Amino acid sequence: MLISCSEKEVSEQDVFLEISERKKFHIGESGITAEPRYFVSLDSSRSKGVIYNKFAHSLDSIFVSADSAWIKDGDIMENQGPYGVGNVLSFFTTDDHIVFMNPQQFFNQNKLTREVSMKFMHEFGIFGDTEYLGISVPTPSFAHELYGLDEDSGVGYFIFDDDNQIRVAGYKASSDSMFFLPVVLDSEKYFDLRYKVKYKGLIMGGGDEPQLNVVGNKLIISYPSFSDFLVYDLRSQEQNTFASSSNSFPSQRDLPQNYSDEVDSGELQWELGKLWGEEVRYGYFTYLGSSDKYIRLVKGGGGRDASNFIEVFDLEFQKTEEFNLTEMNPDISPDYLNTKYGLMFRAKDQPDEDVMYYYNINLADSK
Repeated sequence: MLISCSEKEVSEQDVFLEISERKKFHIGESGITAEPRYFVSLDSSRSKGVIYNKFAHSLDSIFVSADSAWIKDGDIMENQGPYGVGNVLSFFTTDDHIVFMNPQQFFNQNKLTREVSMKFMHEFGIFGDTEYLGISVPTPSFAHELYGLDEDSGVGYFIFDDDNQIRVAGYKASSDSMFFLPVVLDSEKYFDLRYKVKYKGLIMGGGDEPQLNVVGNKLIISYPSFSDFLVYDLRSQEQNTFASSSNSFPSQRDLPQNYSDEVDSGELQWELGKLWGEEVRYGYFTYLGSSDKYIRLVKGGGGRDASNFIEVFDLEFQKTEEFNLTEMNPDISPDYLNTKYGLMFRAKDQPDEDVMYYYNINLADSK
């Protein structure tokens, strides 16, 4: 079922954005920088958790208060042996396990014994004879936490792209096993708009894989290249597709006019990638418990001068408001973390090495 939704007129808006003053995330000399390259797992309080330090190969502690945030150094992890964790792009935690990931491997660590079980993708036995097997794991370039985690079941959800169909794979930490969900994604539109350019042996992708978020029993799937999104009920297995629109940015990306799957120069490959990066990009859905609404960040088209927008949706996934975040505060970047105290947006201006400056953004009801 396709359901259409568009924002209300400004005069009808019943919520507004509240933006705090600049706050400090004290990163100290941990090796973590003010660049948006961090990945975390916050607990149910959304005020503390762990953050992966790729420079030290450690899991450090992160704490968030109403006025600031800070890090406490953790133990450095081993790279090999029964407690070894290899290359890490992202991770998530459950009650009993910490799961470290890259597109080819999962490292499942038992919290009690600290022992690690490592598996390559082909060892899970669900992918058939697919060559160059890998799944799409979230990276700090587009997200700072595994939003596609069902905390009740301890299952993380990921996108598998086998070049003719995109599917959702689930990984259950307690059994170290994988399975496919019976959800039908829009593979046709995804592949029509997917950016993938090859020059000699180098393939440059556009980071266009669908983005997943689990809220309660709902899996929300947003496509970076177009505005449609899908809501799948993990219990009933029912799904609905929603078509969202705006007067401020396009409903989908357009491939460059001279686009080709394979080019004969590295310069052309770079130029095409630059043009693709200047197109509109739709982000993850995020649930804000304090206001009982969903938001989605959208980068408008136009390259470095593009505005960032926040779309607001009600519990029925009808779009109710839209805000031009860049017009409201040009110092706010598109990188954020969902915390107890609001959306923790990184500031663009970062003058100090031992601090990452940020703003808290919340939704407030109209007075």
